[in-house]
Amino acid sequence: MNTFNKIAKRLLIISILLVAVLSFSACSEDPVSPQLENISGKWDGQFNHPGYDGGSITLNVLENNSNLSGSFVMRLVKSNRVSNFGGSITGAKVTNNEYNLNLNGTNFTFICDLNLNSKELMLSGNWESEQQNGISGTISVQKD
Repeated sequence: MNTFNKIAKRLLIISILLVAVLSFSACSEDPVSPQLENISGKWDGQFNHPGYDGGSITLNVLENNSNLSGSFVMRLVKSNRVSNFGGSITGAKVTNNEYNLNLNGTNFTFICDLNLNSKELMLSGNWESEQQNGISGTISVQKD
């Protein structure tokens, strides 16, 4: 085999290997956002309540075998008046990205149906009052 054929054969082998490596790396990229193992940790964000001008909330969540527990602190503002609330969290993981969360205060329970965006580490959804029919709002928190 002459020198030209040897060089051509080596270039062909290198080209095939390069295409194989590039094809493999393109296939190994996961276009779906990664799943968060669990939502344990601190989450901060907004709590919108129709009786207030604005609100913020901090959740401290512990997830254990799809069961949720923890605590929360909420700050609601209306006409320069600030109301602070707190209490416990109970709930459960429904699917890989759906959670039912209860915010249990002294005189209230807010039932939250939340969806997880694991790419942005955000939980968001709706809540409704267990005691007061028709009282509902939204919640959106991001993991610290």
